[in-house]
Amino acid sequence: MTVKNDYLFCAIRFLNKKDTIALRLSLIVVFLFFGIAKWFEFEVEALTPIITTTWLSILKDMLGLHGTSYFLGVVELTTVALLVLGFKNPMAGAAGATLIVLTGVVTLSLLPQLGTIDSFILKDIMVVAIGLTLLKQDLVRWQQA
Repeated sequence: MTVKNDYLFCAIRFLNKKDTIALRLSLIVVFLFFGIAKWFEFEVEALTPIITTTWLSILKDMLGLHGTSYFLGVVELTTVALLVLGFKNPMAGAAGATLIVLTGVVTLSLLPQLGTIDSFILKDIMVVAIGLTLLKQDLVRWQQA
């Protein structure tokens, strides 16, 4: 083996499985903050133009603005709980990853009605990709269990 191959082997061995842990932790942190924020007035105000001008107005009609924000918070915090459980339970992790993908797809589906591309939308491209990666990893772990 060359020095390059030795270095690569050590780096790959060190990073093995840590990439999935890093992805899972990053989504846990992001969704924890998003989920908690949904219970505060500043987030309801920030969501109001999004909820009232898109197909999400269906939720507003059923739950009101605050209820819709709380509902989204419950979904996000449920996702966090499933992702945390996913460290030990691949089935729970797969469910959490599925919610991640669905959340990202729902947000991306708002793009035509919002008419602008900003960080609110762009982050969900990464969210969907990370969710799909975690889903694959958890399904493989579930299959091997």
